Amino acid sequence: MINQPPKPSVCIVGGGNAAHVLAALLPHQGYETRMFCPYNDQAEQINAGLLEQDGFMHATFAPHNQPSGLIKGKPLLVSKEAKEVIPSSDVLLCALPSFTYTSTLTDIKPYLHEGQTVVVTPGQGGF
Repeated sequence: MINQPPKPSVCIVGGGNAAHVLAALLPHQGYETRMFCPYNDQAEQINAGLLEQDGFMHATFAPHNQPSGLIKGKPLLVSKEAKEVIPSSDVLLCALPSFTYTSTLTDIKPYLHEGQTVVVTPGQGGF
């Protein structure tokens, strides 16, 4: 058997619809996943929902997708504090509206380190 390199640890930056799907999909696929939800009470709401669902995020994919149907994934930590989730992640997936990028990237900048990859979703307003 060929040894596979370890999967990178991921931090989903955001707490909206796309972030919810990623928070189910990535752990389901074996990625160590954290969430940084800096806005309003998103982290609180997500953590409350996780408690109701035995720690799992749920997402349902259409039958023609792979994966399809209901999938569940368990993020390791959901936090409003960048210092709790950003430094320990290899990849940051920013699932945010484009108007929030400047303030969010400013907030996480002190916790970034050499070798991390930052991925942003495209949107109106450019990046």
